[in-house]
Amino acid sequence: MAGIYVIAALRPDQIVRAYPLIQAAVPTVGMVAWQRMASDAIRREEILVAVNLRGYIQGLSIYRHSDHPVVGPLLDVIFLIVTSAADERGLARTLFASIRSRAKELRCAQIRFWNQNAGNWEQMHDEEQFQRLDHGLMMLSGDKDP
Repeated sequence: MAGIYVIAALRPDQIVRAYPLIQAAVPTVGMVAWQRMASDAIRREEILVAVNLRGYIQGLSIYRHSDHPVVGPLLDVIFLIVTSAADERGLARTLFASIRSRAKELRCAQIRFWNQNAGNWEQMHDEEQFQRLDHGLMMLSGDKDP
């Protein structure tokens, strides 16, 4: 059953089940901090999850739409986490496609995938971090998968 995933916004009943994914990327984040961030109705970030046919969350992405002073409308992908050993590429492609689709909906010509490190958890609410251009992989929203 590899390769078939439902990509959708994180639902409240999935927050606890998604915790191991964010903890894999940010080992220091506690359950309370994750629940607070994920359930915050006014957060600026969007959280997508990839769920396989058995209902297991196998991927997670946290991104934010911003208006960058140099590149204009930008979709900033802060975290992209894939946990499928059997279908890592298929799952990654599916998440990338969903992110590209969202960028087009928001009329973002560019997408930036942040370098993956635990410090992103602390920096994702730092406005100066979004203004910088010296981190991550920048790509056009119509580009092929990196």
